[in-house]
Amino acid sequence: MEIQGNEWFWVSLPAGDGRLSVGLPQSRIGPRPIHALLASLAGGALLTLLAAWWLARRTMRPLQLLQQAVTSLGRGQTPQRLPETGPREIAALSRRFNEMAKQVEDLLAARTVLLAGVSHDLRTPLARLRLAVEMLVRKPSPELAAQVEGDIEAMDRLIGDVLTLARGLGHEAAERVALPELLADLVRATPGAADRVQIETADITLEVAAGALRRILSNLLENALRYGGGQPVTLHAEIVDGGCRIGVLDRGPGIPPAEMETVFRPFYRLEASRSVTTGGSGLGLAIVRQLAAAQGWQVSLQARTGGGLAGDSIAAGGTGRLRDASS
Repeated sequence: MEIQGNEWFWVSLPAGDGRLSVGLPQSRIGPRPIHALLASLAGGALLTLLAAWWLARRTMRPLQLLQQAVTSLGRGQTPQRLPETGPREIAALSRRFNEMAKQVEDLLAARTVLLAGVSHDLRTPLARLRLAVEMLVRKPSPELAAQVEGDIEAMDRLIGDVLTLARGLGHEAAERVALPELLADLVRATPGAADRVQIETADITLEVAAGALRRILSNLLENALRYGGGQPVTLHAEIVDGGCRIGVLDRGPGIPPAEMETVFRPFYRLEASRSVTTGGSGLGLAIVRQLAAAQGWQVSLQARTGGGLAGDSIAAGGTGRLRDASS
């Protein structure tokens, strides 16, 4: 097509409901094809470099932040959370690192609470022991000897609970367990349980970590006996939805709703005096939560209708549903 005496070359492209036509005169194409080609190549190379720089910066910046965060974590510091943006793989990596950093932060906080609680709860019996030893040197008596023995037993229980809590993250192999026998042995081994505990269970066999299950039920049963107000306690087990529900049920005063989750923290006690005689070590429910988590179970507490407290534990991994309840 000629326009004003110049021949034009046109390209027609579809655009929506019509067409878009682009034309260049022959004078812009014919005489300088090499120049046009070089200019096009230079422009394309420049655009490619700019795009590569932008992509590299978008990719490398999150990786640099991740490197700094890992270095900070390796030094024992708490790293800042990474932005979960950028390419999909980088965002997923940042998300997993943030989850890991949160877990490490929780473990460090738990360790601090654990050490503080142990040091606090050991001071009292140690002070009594020091005083009792001084008095025994001056004037021996059976009462002081019994007090020394009681304080040593209290410290031994506390240390045992701490070790159990520290080992709770380990995984125990599953084995076949006859539930009626396990519950009967548990009642026989728990002081004061024989006269107050009733067992209601069918002939149930479970494939579970027997040690973890026994310790969880033992801690819950001890709580039920200690805080149940002297009322009878029932161990109830049944098959529900292909799983097993075990209940340690009491009619004690229960726990305020606001404290249902707080009582699972190490060394937390509703009994404000922190006396081991009246309030335990403060590790019983923390051990229950940690052992259950190590087996893939979930533990929670809720008030019972008619009074008392129920704790629910959901067991996974083919063992069905497990429910534990106590105060």
